[in-house]
Amino acid sequence: MMSHYLFPPPPTVLQLRLQQRRTREQLADQGIMPPLKSPAAFHEQRKSLERSKTGDYLKHKIRSRPEKSELVNMRILQEPAAESPAHDSQTKLKRARLADNLNERIALRPGPLELVEKNIIPVHSTVKEAAMKGIGKRKRRNYMELNSRR
Repeated sequence: MMSHYLFPPPPTVLQLRLQQRRTREQLADQGIMPPLKSPAAFHEQRKSLERSKTGDYLKHKIRSRPEKSELVNMRILQEPAAESPAHDSQTKLKRARLADNLNERIALRPGPLELVEKNIIPVHSTVKEAAMKGIGKRKRRNYMELNSRR
């Protein structure tokens, strides 16, 4: 009996997932399954040892974390007494000023063509020549625009 399909039917989701499944060797290399040649008990013992090592490391880190006063001195935390409304508005104003300053500096920083022109970015000589021609055209165009506004 001949099939009336020109193309085979599309694979099901299960078939696609089975095609994408990692091999047993890959799973063993990643430590998800025990290696084929070693006993499962050995694999479990190794995993529990790794877990206990990680637990010990985390406990050590928690024990040696800095005190709150040190974090205040390093300006990571704010002092708890500084929660008054006046201080809150002062902090918001300071942050707004810093954001404005940062935006101004970002707007004024040189573009890539200017960095090539000033030899800050090293490029091949042919690229540099093309960039310089582009800079020259842009400067003439900006000059013309300025003069036409007057």
